[in-house]
Amino acid sequence: MKGVKGKELILTTENKVGKLEEIARAIKDEGINLRAISAWSFEDKAFFRIVSSDNVKTKEILQLLGKVEEKEVIIVEMTDEMGQLFSLASKLKDNNIDINHIYGTASEPDKSVIVVFSSANNNKALELISS
Repeated sequence: MKGVKGKELILTTENKVGKLEEIARAIKDEGINLRAISAWSFEDKAFFRIVSSDNVKTKEILQLLGKVEEKEVIIVEMTDEMGQLFSLASKLKDNNIDINHIYGTASEPDKSVIVVFSSANNNKALELISS
């Protein structure tokens, strides 16, 4: 398990059919690789958390589609094995680190998994993951 600090972009936009396609097309058309995404809607708003291969260009693109914030996150790469998330969660709990949000993505079984999270103390969390 290894972790690095990174940035995620949080897009707030109108909630309508096709918004994900619009975002994905805009990112693809600029040749940017989408590394992780989480999305949800509430009432008439849609919220997207995005980590890409080029957050600077992605932020420029997303600003055309809505309000964009940039937040620090920890990006953890781990093996796709049973218990890996438990191990991460235990380290954070045992050191009294509160998680603000978390999401992840995997490709194929037995390959690597990427977990993106933000906590009350990202510096301490990264130190624990790296030790």
